[in-house]
Amino acid sequence: KSISFVGSNQAGEHIWNSGNAHGKRCQINMAAKNHGVIMPDADPTHAVNALVGAAFGAAGQRCMALSTLVLVGSAKELLPDLIAKAKNLVVSGGFDPKADIGPLISVAAKQRVEALIA
Repeated sequence: KSISFVGSNQAGEHIWNSGNAHGKRCQINMAAKNHGVIMPDADPTHAVNALVGAAFGAAGQRCMALSTLVLVGSAKELLPDLIAKAKNLVVSGGFDPKADIGPLISVAAKQRVEALIA
């Protein structure tokens, strides 16, 4: 009845076209974007803590770093708490015990982040 796929653009486009040609509902997540989906009945504290860890842990440089968030229905009310928690993260050196986010792994990674927020 349906197809769900996470992977490259080339494979995703092929799967989408083939699935649609066969009347399938397709959920195609291309370019390796990791999504977090929060439903309205989620525990607010747990959801915010999990999202912050998933998005910013390891300075967002691990392969499973969360880059996209879908807040379903009233779950959108968590957004101000999520923003506040993210703003209060401590960015510092990797050996600083107070650091929530350590350094980036390379000059290229730093330039990428600067381009994203510019």
